[in-house]
Amino acid sequence: MTFEEKKITVIVPVYNAEKTLKKCVDALLSQTHKNMEIILVDDGSKDSSPEICDTYAKEHDCIKVFHKANGGSSSARNEGLRHASGDYIGFCDSDDYVEEDMYASLLSAAEANPEGCIFQILAVYESESGEVLKPAGEQEGVVKIIRSPEMFRLLMLHLGDASFCTKLIKSGFMKDYAFPEGRLNEDFELLLSMIQKTATVAEVEKCGYHIVLSDKSNTRGNFKPEFYNANVANSDMAYKLAEEKFPESLVEARRFQFYQKLDYLLHIPAKQMKNNPVCDEVIAFLKAHRKEAEENPYLSEKEKKNIKILSRTPRLAKRAHGLIMKVKKPGKTKVYEGAKA
Repeated sequence: MTFEEKKITVIVPVYNAEKTLKKCVDALLSQTHKNMEIILVDDGSKDSSPEICDTYAKEHDCIKVFHKANGGSSSARNEGLRHASGDYIGFCDSDDYVEEDMYASLLSAAEANPEGCIFQILAVYESESGEVLKPAGEQEGVVKIIRSPEMFRLLMLHLGDASFCTKLIKSGFMKDYAFPEGRLNEDFELLLSMIQKTATVAEVEKCGYHIVLSDKSNTRGNFKPEFYNANVANSDMAYKLAEEKFPESLVEARRFQFYQKLDYLLHIPAKQMKNNPVCDEVIAFLKAHRKEAEENPYLSEKEKKNIKILSRTPRLAKRAHGLIMKVKKPGKTKVYEGAKA
């Protein structure tokens, strides 16, 4: 089979995406690699998204549409996986878009590294108006091979990319897995499972994916319990995995635990801390490991300071900070800075 004959399936979960869906799908239709299968999974949308999906399917043979009851992004992705027929599988969120050569670049990396299963490209974060919020980093155009232990280490330092939207994965490998349904941060959890079964991740050092952050997708300044609870749980799961599979990165994995639990305390409102089992567990952990946090080389001095304060008098510190911010900016209470959501 030639390069041009290799089929790429891209799965797009769609939920109330009428404002962004056309830009997303048009970018996929404009790929320089032409043998594309685009699967749009309408996840119980209540706006005009289902009609937009059906119109695209009527006009383009490469587009398939499936309608289902709302079950979340993971459920929609799993539905798409059941119907995917490509040699490689990718994912795209309906409020994002891709460069026209993204999948050709990823396929080239895949064909040049036949022993690998996971291939990724760089992403840029931008606002709805197109303002770059976080650049993609150095773009030399080369393919970098990241061995799985190093991939794990990078993820523990928040330097790795856990998103499946920036990736192309061999179909046979991807179909051995399913996205965890009913949980958040499912990409991270699934990727940690997958890197245990493949020796490398190949990364194309160029921008291919555009992550568009709206007010709804940006969690900073808002406390969503299910989101932060998942972060805490994932940090514990990652440390356990380090103990079992990646012992050379135990210090980095502990740093990840500290960071995620600190992030939880930085964002939770003081009034939600009482009678909260997750909050109590986080505080107990930071108290028990305060000395270890002070000695961790991967935590910033600001993070160490925040851990020290919040592990000693968490509720008092949160209330005091809230009062200070009200005085400085009436009506706008802001959480501690130092950890990103």
